[in-house]
Amino acid sequence: MTESQFPEFVNPRVLKINVGFILAESAGYQRTIELDLPRVRIGGDLELDYVRGALRLSRNSRGVLAQGTLETALVGECARCLETTQVPVSIELEELFTYPPSPDAPYSVEETGNLDLGPLLREEVILAVPMTILCRPDCAGLCPQCGQNWNEGPCDCPQETIDPRLVSLRSLLDDGGEG
Repeated sequence: MTESQFPEFVNPRVLKINVGFILAESAGYQRTIELDLPRVRIGGDLELDYVRGALRLSRNSRGVLAQGTLETALVGECARCLETTQVPVSIELEELFTYPPSPDAPYSVEETGNLDLGPLLREEVILAVPMTILCRPDCAGLCPQCGQNWNEGPCDCPQETIDPRLVSLRSLLDDGGEG
């Protein structure tokens, strides 16, 4: 993994977008904003190395519709070798932020005119991350006996260990399948 040029996380408040000027317009008004954020932590446990993309905000009679494609990378752990790795994620957003705020709506524009993109982004990233994170498709993993990372080289452990319950099956392979 390459180190980010931004070693620290930015404040997650950068995901709160002031849309008061959009709310003051009539239905049909649109504004596109570009996001190019360095490392951000959402919800205290989700670390994104960057957030980039265009977000179109459209005023309608029920609030503000947010649409766009965002690119990000999740900082995760490889399922085979346990090394820290980046998982690139592309997210298609299309969500209505109601205004005035409603307890029945999952997302709302706050009375202050701020639209908090954080909870929606967190949800979408979690849904887009593959179930198994790999540092690379051909990751060799760890030795189950000594823990050596096989991507860095082989270990000295005997590789041919067979479960004693399967020894009779092994003899069939050794005989060439003749029986």
